[in-house]
Amino acid sequence: MARRRREISIYRIAEEAGVSAATVSRVINRRVGVSEATRARIDELLRRYHFLPDYPLQRAPKIAFTVPSNNGLNDYIRKALNGVFQYVADRGIDVSIIHYREKSKTSLLQQIRDQQCSGVIMIIPDHFREEFQSLNDSGLPVILLDSQSDLPKLGYIDNDSYSGSCAAARYLIELGHRRIGYICHAHVSNLDHRERLRGYKDTLLAAGITPLEHWIARTPPIKPSEHVRGMAGLRTMELLLKQAPEITAVMALDDDMALGALTAIHQSGRKIPEEISLIGFDNYPETLVWFPALTTVNHPIEQGGYRAAEAIAQAWANPGQWTPPHEILPTHLIVRASTGPAPR
Repeated sequence: MARRRREISIYRIAEEAGVSAATVSRVINRRVGVSEATRARIDELLRRYHFLPDYPLQRAPKIAFTVPSNNGLNDYIRKALNGVFQYVADRGIDVSIIHYREKSKTSLLQQIRDQQCSGVIMIIPDHFREEFQSLNDSGLPVILLDSQSDLPKLGYIDNDSYSGSCAAARYLIELGHRRIGYICHAHVSNLDHRERLRGYKDTLLAAGITPLEHWIARTPPIKPSEHVRGMAGLRTMELLLKQAPEITAVMALDDDMALGALTAIHQSGRKIPEEISLIGFDNYPETLVWFPALTTVNHPIEQGGYRAAEAIAQAWANPGQWTPPHEILPTHLIVRASTGPAPR
C-alpha cells in the first residue's frame, strides 16, 4: 500500500527546519528572538510549500517606513506617507515609522525585526545603502522610493526626475531664456536629485547653451538658528544673484528651495516673472497660493507611496511567487505665474 502524503503543517515545517514549532510560529508572527539564518531557512520552507497557517495571525501585518534620522517629516516625506496610509486604510495593515541613524549600533534590519514588521518601504534610500544587502537577503519584501538598486530582491518605485527637469529647462528656453541658473544643496547625493541636475545641464547643451559653472549655486553653510524651511533656498539664491547677476531664469532642485528663492528674489528688488523666472520641483500643494504661484514639476511621490504599499501587500498574498516591481512614474511640468518670457 502506498504511503499517504504527509500534510503540510507547522510541525512538519519545524521538523524539516530542525527547530521547534514555537520557533516557526515566531517567524510566521514576525516575533523577535530568531536568528537571521534560522529565519531564512524557515521562510524558504514556508514559500516552498506555500504554507499559510489555518489560525489567525496574532497581530495585523505591519510595514516599516524607514526615514533617515537627519530628515524630519517634511512635505516630501509626508506626501509619501499619505500615499501609504491611503492604501492601508481599511485593509488591516499597520505602519511603523523607523527613524534610522547611520552608524547605529543596531542594524536597520534588527530595528525592523524589533518592530515586528514584515515589509519595508525606504524613503531617501541612498542613506541606507550599507543596509541594502542584508535587506535583500532577509526574505522581506522591500521597496525603495525614488531610487533604484540592482539587487534582485529589492523593488523600487522611482520617478522620472530626469525628464521632468528636461521639460522645465526646455520650457524656459522656449520662453527665450538663455542664461538659466540652477540652485541645489551643497551635496547632491541621491539619484533623484542628481538626475534633476543632469536634466538641466543636458537640455541646455542640446539647445546650444553651455551651462556656465557660476550659473549653478550650491547651498553655503547655514547657521543652526537658520535651519528652517526655505532658508537653504534663500541663502543659495542670494549667492546665485551675486555670482551670476545676468541670469534671467532659475531652476530650483525642489519646491523647498524655490520657496527661499522666491523670497530672495523679492528682497533683491527684481520682479517675478518680468525680470526673472523661477521653476521648482515636487508640486507641493501650497505652491499654488505662493506669490506668484510657482511653476513646478509634478513629482508623484504620493502615488509612489501608495504603489509601494500595494506591492508589499501583493508579496504577502503571493509568497514565493512575487516579483519585486521596477517601476518609474512619469513627471510633468505645471505652468503657473512664476515664469514668463525672457526680458528684452
